[in-house]
Amino acid sequence: MRRILLMLVAAVGAAFVAVSCGGKNTYDNNIGPGGEPEGTETTHKGPRAVFIGDSITWQWTQSRDIDKSKFDASITLPSPLPSYMEDKGAAYHVTWHPAFFTANGYVNKGVSAQRTDEMLARFKTDVLDQDPHCVVIMGGTNDLAQGYAKDVILSNIKSMAEQAAAKNMKVVLCSVTPCNMEYSRLSPKGKGTHIKTLNTMIKEYAASKGFAYCDYFPALVAGDGLALKEEYCLYDRLHPCPDAYYLMEDIIKPIIDKLLK
Repeated sequence: MRRILLMLVAAVGAAFVAVSCGGKNTYDNNIGPGGEPEGTETTHKGPRAVFIGDSITWQWTQSRDIDKSKFDASITLPSPLPSYMEDKGAAYHVTWHPAFFTANGYVNKGVSAQRTDEMLARFKTDVLDQDPHCVVIMGGTNDLAQGYAKDVILSNIKSMAEQAAAKNMKVVLCSVTPCNMEYSRLSPKGKGTHIKTLNTMIKEYAASKGFAYCDYFPALVAGDGLALKEEYCLYDRLHPCPDAYYLMEDIIKPIIDKLLK
């Protein structure tokens, strides 16, 4: 009888551990592993949100000259030029939307041309040490362009997301934006198909962990379902123009607001 009782106690204990740890690898609405005890709240001293990414994130707050030679000849610029562009002779001066960050207490930690492994290498300094309430992660386009496997890209994104969640930061994972279809070393060459597959992987991972997912892709994609819409191309069929960022802001801000309410 004693042996049976011990076995029952052990079984109940194991079940309790299983229930208690069942959320260990999931993040309850981005609160933290298994959620936080009722009535407790983690207070972060940093910005409301840090955005980490590559040039798609970096240029969001830029105001800079772009040499006219970089503009794809197949892209027809509107006449007159939009308000965010100024003709300076050999270059166009383009202003994106820095006010979006300053007005909302966000910090931009995008670095042009970076892959997700490079984002991961600076994640502690540029994100964790800033102690934000929320982190917004978007990357992968440069990895794909350089022939990196999608599983490797996702692994880097996972590492960043789970490091942030372990510190009770809210996490938003973003889709890669559509772009030039011939900008890839992967097979098949068309980059757009790889972006769609990677986005599906990111979305499914976010759902499995309880992270928020921000899907920019449908608002920006052309009729072929792969490329960036011409009206949102700035100069190279890869980087969105400032008008595109207004759409992106309308998508991401409500997600952050909901997480931080």
